[in-house]
Amino acid sequence: MYDNKPVPVNRPFLVSVACTMLFIAGLISIVFAFFGVYATNGVLYSAIHMLLTITVFAALSGVWQMERWGILLFTVMMFVKIGLDVFYHAFSLWELLLLLPIVVFVIYFKEFGVSK
Repeated sequence: MYDNKPVPVNRPFLVSVACTMLFIAGLISIVFAFFGVYATNGVLYSAIHMLLTITVFAALSGVWQMERWGILLFTVMMFVKIGLDVFYHAFSLWELLLLLPIVVFVIYFKEFGVSK
């Protein structure tokens, strides 16, 4: 009766790679949280970190669908995460690698949110 086919998304290869890597990193982060890796930083840090991870997954879903709000939410969450890590003295220079996907997303920003 209803023929609701999903609209195909023309996603650049680098955006697909960045999203896939970030999804994998997020899953690994969740696993680490369950094994208590973040416990040394306190219970509140672990809880906030998990909420940030879930919000980043939502942002990545938007990026995966080529929506501009996904880029904006992801960018805000990365800076919140870095701020949280600095506040709880859990920051490492490796976390600056989380800014690289933002560069990739900004390079293709004009292609986001455009219906084809």
